[in-house]
Amino acid sequence: MQQMSPLRKTLGCALLAARVTLAPDLAQSDVHVVTTSPALADLSRQVGGSVIEVEALMRGPENPHNVVPTPSLVMKLRKADLFVHLGLDAEPWVPSLVRSARRERLLPGGSGNIDASRGIVLQQVPLPGGLSRAFGDIHVYGNTHYLLDPMNGIIVARTIAAALERADPEHRKLYSENLEDFEKRLSALTDRLIERMKPYRGTSVVTYHRTWPYFLRRFSLEKIAEVEPKPGIAPGPRHIAQVADQMTQKGVRVVIVETFSNQKIAERVAGRADARAVVLAQEVHALPGVDSYERLFEYNVDALIEALEQPAAMP
Repeated sequence: MQQMSPLRKTLGCALLAARVTLAPDLAQSDVHVVTTSPALADLSRQVGGSVIEVEALMRGPENPHNVVPTPSLVMKLRKADLFVHLGLDAEPWVPSLVRSARRERLLPGGSGNIDASRGIVLQQVPLPGGLSRAFGDIHVYGNTHYLLDPMNGIIVARTIAAALERADPEHRKLYSENLEDFEKRLSALTDRLIERMKPYRGTSVVTYHRTWPYFLRRFSLEKIAEVEPKPGIAPGPRHIAQVADQMTQKGVRVVIVETFSNQKIAERVAGRADARAVVLAQEVHALPGVDSYERLFEYNVDALIEALEQPAAMP
C-alpha cells in the first residue's frame, strides 16, 4: 500500500477544509437585524429563522420612550443590515442613534430602515390643534403601544418579512413560509385567549399609564381612568383619591400597571378601592418567563384573569 506523501496529505486536508467552509450552512446568518425592542426582535426571529442574526437594543422592562442612546448601542447598530423600530414618535432616542451610526442605509428612507408602524391603524390620534405640553407626554401621531394587540403583530411580521425578502431574496421562500406559519399560530392563540376572556367582556379597569388601549380593545375591556392625571405625570394625593373613588363607585377590581411605572402608587390606588394592582408585561422580557411575543399575551391574560377572580387583595 503506497503511503501518501506529506505534500499530498496537506493538500487533501486543505481541500477538505475548503469544502466544509463552502458548504451551505443554514445556521450561518446572511442578514444582521437590529431592533429597538425585544418584541420586534422576536417577530424578526420567527420570520427570519436560522438564516438571520437578530439583536435588540432594549432589555424589556424599561420605558421605551426614555432609553439613552449610549455608544454601545451605536456600535450594535453599525453592524445592522436592517434596523427595525416602532416608528412614529415611540422612541425619541432613535434619530440621534441612527445619525451617530453613520450608515446611510439605516437613515430614514434608507433601504435598511424599517418602520414597523406601517399599516397599523392607530388609536388616540390627537385632534388638529390638540397638541400641547399642558396635556402631558402625548404622542403626535397616536398611541405607540400598538404591538399590545396580537393582530398588529401579524401586520408587523409582514412588514419584516417584506424587508427580509428585499435584503435576501435567496431565502424568500423560507421567509414566506415562516410568516405563514407564524400568522396561523398567533391567530389561533388570539382566538383562544379571546374565548378565555369572554366571561369578563365589558369589565372596567384602571390603567396606570396610557399603555393599554390596543390590548383592552382586543380583549373587550373598558378603561374608566388612569392613575397618571396626564401621560408621564405622577399623580398627587387628590388625583389618587379621585381615581379610587371612581373605582369604588363602579366596582372596578383591577389596576393595570407596567413594569416601568410606579407599582407602589398603583397598589395604593387599588388598596383604597379594595381592589388589586396587577403588573402586566408591556414588552417581551419585561417580566420573567415572558420570553416570546406569544408568551406575552398568554402571561397577561393569565395574570389578568387571576386578578379579576381575586379582587380584594390589598390589606
